Amino acid sequence: MSREERRADDIVVLDNAPHLSLDLISGSHSDEKIDEEKATSLSDSPHHQVNTLQAGERQAEIIGADGQPKIVVWTLKEQRAVVRKADFFLLPIFALGFFWMALDRANISGVLTSTILKDTGITQDQINIGSSLLWLGVVLLEIPSNVVLQRVGPHRWIPIQIIIWGLAETLTYKVSSKGGWYAARLFLGLLESGFIPGSLYVLSQWYTRDELVMRTSLFFFGNVLSGAFGSLIAAGCIKLSGKGGLGGWQWIFIIDGVATIATGILALLFLPSSPRHTAGHFRGKGWLSERQADIYLARLEADDPLKSKELHLQIGFRDIWNVLGNWRLWPHLVMCLAGLQAGQGAGAWSGTILKSLGFTSIKANLLLVPGPIFNGVSSIILSRFSDRWDRRGWFILFSAVWTLAGLIALYKLPILSGGNWGFYAAMVVTAAAPSWQSFNVTWVALNARTPAERSITYAVYIGCSNLGGVYGSQVFRASDAPLYRRAWAATVSLGAIWLAFTLLQIIQYEWSNRVKEREWNKLSEEEQEAYKATTSNDPISKRLDERYAL
Repeated sequence: MSREERRADDIVVLDNAPHLSLDLISGSHSDEKIDEEKATSLSDSPHHQVNTLQAGERQAEIIGADGQPKIVVWTLKEQRAVVRKADFFLLPIFALGFFWMALDRANISGVLTSTILKDTGITQDQINIGSSLLWLGVVLLEIPSNVVLQRVGPHRWIPIQIIIWGLAETLTYKVSSKGGWYAARLFLGLLESGFIPGSLYVLSQWYTRDELVMRTSLFFFGNVLSGAFGSLIAAGCIKLSGKGGLGGWQWIFIIDGVATIATGILALLFLPSSPRHTAGHFRGKGWLSERQADIYLARLEADDPLKSKELHLQIGFRDIWNVLGNWRLWPHLVMCLAGLQAGQGAGAWSGTILKSLGFTSIKANLLLVPGPIFNGVSSIILSRFSDRWDRRGWFILFSAVWTLAGLIALYKLPILSGGNWGFYAAMVVTAAAPSWQSFNVTWVALNARTPAERSITYAVYIGCSNLGGVYGSQVFRASDAPLYRRAWAATVSLGAIWLAFTLLQIIQYEWSNRVKEREWNKLSEEEQEAYKATTSNDPISKRLDERYAL
């Protein structure tokens, strides 16, 4: 970005804008919340005098596209309109990218119901090793990828990533040995590194804190949908077995890979670099006019004054060390490691497990569709309540209880031949538990105050979630088939750890906020003002005047 572009995005907010919920999803507008401490009074502006505002109007002084200060007055209706545009033009690109990334990783469930083991001579345990290598590859480059993203720009780096890993996924159809399988999965993981935290970071730049849970849930909805549509694609590809001399599993890799490449090209053409520049590489007219960009940038600054400085960060080792040294981050990481593997540990083998119940390959894939759909719908509903009540921990706890109950049922129920519908029902109910990952990652991000801290936190958190896949891929082993008693026992244990740490995290944040409130109230008004002036750059953990997100 040029110097002029960066200057155009520097904003001085003079009257705060209210936060919005997703009108497209909820059909209603949330209660407006105005944080007066973040707004600089217009009367203090050296450039302008206070304008008389009509009811429902907001006013701000920003640096316009021409680099000059200007007064912008806008209405709530205009503000809702610009947010809807981002919901329509920006969010779907990231959700679609996540959809194909998740499918490229998780399509192994459908692949295993085909003839890959027979055609390549690879064993079930070797498939697991390949999956572990994929997750390891993602972890290795998670933070370096996000450093590159900050230097190159998300609008360039993310589309290039999608195209290249799509090509790697397509070429996986040529695998014919365990060595080729290991290399293909490791390479895919390396190429996918950084996509999720990078995307989350971009979304955090475009949306306010009150809007972020819903948008993060919609981003993760791409991951949820991949479970349902991936099974449908696998069922269709298995029917193509023999066409062109290829097996059904080879068609799965080809179709998923080509669709991923197409998504990357779409992102390259249309992904904007900032609210001020929304034309992307398509060279057409941007979807935000100059006035709409002014409104959009002003509302972001009202939410977080540091957001105008986020576009190009210089992340150093000290920034990384400060994030890793924050002890409150680590319980979130434990929740991530335990919870994801508790709820998704059987993902790769779910189709194979259903086949062991007596279902055919095609039917086994089709039976996997309902769970992810219910999962996605319930998570969006809970996201709406999370935004409204400004809480995340209790919704994670709700999902943990639901999942743990289902896992206990799966551990206790027997697997019988001939189509055990009771066991299948337990699998669907467990898979339908609300997706909680978006709540946890947003919770972590909201408690990261600076742009650099937020970017690194995203990378560490998502890297941790991928690290869970390294050991999670080894839980369901061939020696434990078909009952998988040891595997179900392991997932129950992980579910219990997830639940316990979630509850502890809720308690410690509540307690910390009460301590802060008590200490803050001991200060006089003069001491409070002096405190704010001397601690403006401190993290949330060291500030008495800021509370942890709950």
